[in-house]
Amino acid sequence: MIPASVTNYLAQNRARYSVIPHRAAYTAQEEAAATHVPGAAWAKSVVCMVNDEPILAVVPAPCSVDLIRLQRTTEADSVRLALESEFLPLYRDCEPGAIPPFGHLFGQRVLVDKTLARDPEIVFNGGSHHDAIRMPYGEFERLSHPTVADFAAGPALSVPARLTTFIDSVCGAQVDERVASEWSEHRGERFYFCSRACKMEFDDNPASYASGRT
Repeated sequence: MIPASVTNYLAQNRARYSVIPHRAAYTAQEEAAATHVPGAAWAKSVVCMVNDEPILAVVPAPCSVDLIRLQRTTEADSVRLALESEFLPLYRDCEPGAIPPFGHLFGQRVLVDKTLARDPEIVFNGGSHHDAIRMPYGEFERLSHPTVADFAAGPALSVPARLTTFIDSVCGAQVDERVASEWSEHRGERFYFCSRACKMEFDDNPASYASGRT
């Protein structure tokens, strides 16, 4: 389950997003596979200490953070990976290793590798190892105001362009969330609809339609 602090933050900012429940997974590559998202498109949050202050460096699942390039980007005197003892107290509501890249929620700066910024949407941990959050990249940018830079180390990546489309849980039609005007929330998850009629049908019995989502 996504922590209440995360869902409250999203609600307070009227964020457009959806939740992807998945089997338990504990590495970024496993989580990408569990949600059927290419590893190159899964955003992994890495806690780094920049001049002994925590920041979130976000890179694709197959990559690591190049600390030298990150230091150049931040113009810091020192950059290193945070120790577990340093970062666990900062994200008490989140499961270890499942930190969503919402810097404002945690009072931290966010840096995103440029490969992720090319994608029209972004998928990342929702605070647990059983739920991911998917949202348009522009929405993530509005929430986190990230610095985009080149600091991911790893294989050359090609992030596939994907439409932010969802299935209307009532009628089965495809809905592009970027233009959808009808949506409802149920237990922290957002559902999009092709029409007002489908939204009203869902709102009358949300548990029945939500249980059918995969």
